[in-house]
Parts: sequence; structure tokens; C-alpha cells
Amino acid sequence: MLKCVVYTWSDIYDMCRNLGKKIRDTFKPDVIVAIARGGWVPARILCDLLDVTGLYSVKIEHWGKVATPGEAKIVQQLNVNLNGKSVLLVDDVTDTGDTAIIAREHLLDLGAKDVRIAVLDHKITSRFTPDFYVNRMDSWKWIVYPWSYHEDTRDFIEKLSLFYETPQNIQRILKEKYDFEVDLSIIEYVTQELGFEFKTEKVKKAD
Repeated sequence: MLKCVVYTWSDIYDMCRNLGKKIRDTFKPDVIVAIARGGWVPARILCDLLDVTGLYSVKIEHWGKVATPGEAKIVQQLNVNLNGKSVLLVDDVTDTGDTAIIAREHLLDLGAKDVRIAVLDHKITSRFTPDFYVNRMDSWKWIVYPWSYHEDTRDFIEKLSLFYETPQNIQRILKEKYDFEVDLSIIEYVTQELGFEFKTEKVKKAD
């Protein structure tokens, strides 16, 4: 059964500091390239921690709706001369590993002399082990990062067709089924944004 790990912003910053220390001890990148979208936040923090001003991005689509994989493909190439540069490629997680592999090949094709891969979380389901990571996940779980909190909440609600449940019921179901603890204010924001209709006590009595 699918279970979740949920991070706060404080968790992420602590993890980035840990990751930055591991990188700083062995590697000095000339530029940092983030894999969009998951790598954006950690890549920017690592720029600050490693004193790197060159920050670029390549977009690769892989996952569809929450926990639904597809075929990894580049949808936004990098248009930068990387000839002779040492590059730190950053993402949030290596899951299958396909996204990072494709991105690394793309950067090498652009002339990078060395590409190292850094992620916050490394799952053993990945086809390779990244050069730098903070957490190793030996059992597969869906990770909810703070920058995708609303998106994942929305996708889980749609996945379970909870369109006519109350926010309280949605909160309970997500906790019981996925171990995903969601604040009621987030559920209310997401459901109002999508135009969901909640059952009221009056409607329930009339059913």
C-alpha cells in the first residue's frame, strides 16, 4: 500500500545544509543545473551554501498524477555553453533514476567536462546511486515536498474521487490510506480551488 513521507520547509533547509557539506568536501562546481521542477528549490539553496552564482535549469517530465510514472523525456533543453565546466546536477529525488540519467547525458552533450548528481532523497529503486544524497530510502514511499504540498493533496483527492467528502473526511481518509497528514486549511484551499462540493449535515440526513 502506498505510504507518504512529508517534509516541512525546515526539514528541507536542514537537508540542503547536510547535502552542501557533503558536496563541499569533495567537489567544486562551476555551475549548478536544476532539474525542473523538483530540483529548483534545493538547487537555489545549494548555490547559496556553495557560493555558486551560475544557476540553470533543464525541464524533464516523468511523473504524471501522484505516484504514476511515465516515460522520462526532456521538454525544455538547456541553452548554455558548458564547455570545460564542472556541473552539479540537482534534483529532489532519484526514484527510477531515469530523469537524472537523461539530464546528465544532455549536459555532457553540451560540453560539460564533469557532471555530478546531488539529490535530497535516494530510493533503492533507482537505476544508479547519485554522487551525493542525504537520505537513503530502502522501502518505497511517495515523498511530499513542501513545494508540492497542494499539488499532491489535490492529486490524491482526485485519485480517490473524494469530490463530495467534507474536509474532515478527506483529512481522515488521506491519513488512514496513505499516512499523509494534511492540514485542514490546505484541503479547504485545494477543494475550493477545484470547485468541489462538500456534503453538509443537512444533505447527509436527506440521503
